[in-house]
Amino acid sequence: MLLLTRFFSPADLFYFPVCFLILFFIIRAKAKKYKDERIKMLYFRAFYFKLICVLAFTLLTEFYFKGGDTGLFYQATKNLRAAIADNPNNFWVALESQKLTYKSPLFDYFYYDNYEFDLTYNYMFASANFFPGKLALIPSFIFGNSYICINMIFGFFALGGAIRLFKTFYYYYPKQWKEIAFACLFLPSVCYWSSGLLKDPICFGAVGYITYAFLNIFVKKKKILVSLALIIGCGLLVYFIKVYILLVLVLSLLIWQFAEFNKLIENKTLQRIFAGMTFAGSLLIGLLLLNYLTSTEAGQQYQLDKIAGNAEHQREMFAVINQQTGGTDSHFEINTSNPVLMVFGGITATFYRPFIWEVNSPIMLLSVLESSIFLFITLFFLSKKGVKNFFRLSFSEPRILMCFIFAFVFAVAVGISSANFGALSRYKIPCMPFYLIMMILLYQKSNLPYPKWFNKILNFAVPSR
Repeated sequence: MLLLTRFFSPADLFYFPVCFLILFFIIRAKAKKYKDERIKMLYFRAFYFKLICVLAFTLLTEFYFKGGDTGLFYQATKNLRAAIADNPNNFWVALESQKLTYKSPLFDYFYYDNYEFDLTYNYMFASANFFPGKLALIPSFIFGNSYICINMIFGFFALGGAIRLFKTFYYYYPKQWKEIAFACLFLPSVCYWSSGLLKDPICFGAVGYITYAFLNIFVKKKKILVSLALIIGCGLLVYFIKVYILLVLVLSLLIWQFAEFNKLIENKTLQRIFAGMTFAGSLLIGLLLLNYLTSTEAGQQYQLDKIAGNAEHQREMFAVINQQTGGTDSHFEINTSNPVLMVFGGITATFYRPFIWEVNSPIMLLSVLESSIFLFITLFFLSKKGVKNFFRLSFSEPRILMCFIFAFVFAVAVGISSANFGALSRYKIPCMPFYLIMMILLYQKSNLPYPKWFNKILNFAVPSR
């Protein structure tokens, strides 16, 4: 009952239908632009699936997880609203603040909010944690601080990015529309964890918007100013929340564009030379970006000399929690100090784990379902075409290469720095569509039919009509 009164109110009975109708009419207006009935169907189906995920997220995180991170972000929004109600000038203070500080006029509102265990103010000392609550102010003012409406707006932003990620690859591969739609719009845990007041929906949506904006600028050569604004706006969001995502994405997109240009060179010798220069140049740009973006406060924790220490500290923390809870926590370990094996372990943890015997809660079944699909579809390809063709084909086409770079570099980053399947299931959602799209394109390029079970999943998730 306490959670019910903390996160829900009778006003939700008014605001929820209003929010739903506004978002529905936006989706309908977007869908009407397409003559292809299949694409129209995808818009509505994706919207309804996202709505189901938002409702599930809202109920499960409050009544099963008892609040968690999303509860802290919601409390932060309420604290900011209280500060603004007392003094309208606090709106500009909140807007200009990157994080909470002891000297901030906002501090007392967080310190004395009586939230469970008095965690809010301590949590908001990090800029990455302060941003979601601040961003939630906009839907909070529009929809009367309705928690479920805030979740819907965050989820809708993520859906917008997912649709644009779909449009990016659909532009190149219209015949694979069902597979790409499944990868971008209907992966269960990706949709679930991008459906609420968390950092992850913001980052996931931003990745889709930036990728599509890149396509518009460098390939379609249209909507240049709008696309630039999207890149800058979404880039800043990701920079302040999870800068490592921006690092991996920029590197992947640059390699994609260099590889696209390289394919235009007809002379094979020049093509090989330019390919080598592209690879070296991309590494140099990546290192320069890494050095620049991690030199500021928001990105210092991602400096190369600190990543290993941060990962080890997190593992030790989760190991203690796991011991205290008698092994009921979804803690896992990569028991090696060998860099090569650690990379392999990080990739395995991100894409292929948890295994079925590692499940200890109903929520983890979503992750098991997806990891099983990823594992079996990968093993099937390797058994039919071999490891050599896996890498040869991945580097043979710019779009596949971009997916390969983003998926694997991202997987290593989050896999080796996480020690809890629950946290990892959220952290990994940006790279999941890229990995599955990569595998789909490898099947298509090698003329390998999908396994029958995968076709059944596709037909269920994305029916032809």
